[in-house]
Amino acid sequence: MAGTDAAQKFFEALNESSDALIDGIRAANDRGHRISAAFIEQAQESQRETVEFARKWADSPLDIGGLFSAMVESTTKAQGRALEATRQWFSEMGDVQKETRDVTQRVMEANRKASEASVELVRGMFNRAGEAVQAMTDGNGRTAREKVRPAEPASSAPPPSSS
Repeated sequence: MAGTDAAQKFFEALNESSDALIDGIRAANDRGHRISAAFIEQAQESQRETVEFARKWADSPLDIGGLFSAMVESTTKAQGRALEATRQWFSEMGDVQKETRDVTQRVMEANRKASEASVELVRGMFNRAGEAVQAMTDGNGRTAREKVRPAEPASSAPPPSSS
């Protein structure tokens, strides 16, 4: 039956739309986890470098040349981590753009399919309703009930006067 096929298409399209949105949410969640993990790793590395710098200073507080060298090395590593974090952030934002475009296309395609199935469902309902009405009437527009019931005689009472 055409109505059943259209209903099946409609509900499949709804599932496709929901799946696309959930996939987008899942991708955002994964991306957030990657960024958080990278931030935690960088914070831990910074903390370890700070402790190492403090250890070098505690071992030889008067070695100004060694302290300066350790400070320059620590600062260089921190800048490298900051650049890496920025690179990763831009990479993730590029992924966001692509994923958003993909999810939007999938949702729009699913909604198009749902719309087409809805039109097909409504068209089928109207066709079935029209067929049912035609089955209940004869060619003169009289229903089966009117055919069985005799026509009521015209009233013999005089029409009301308008005075």
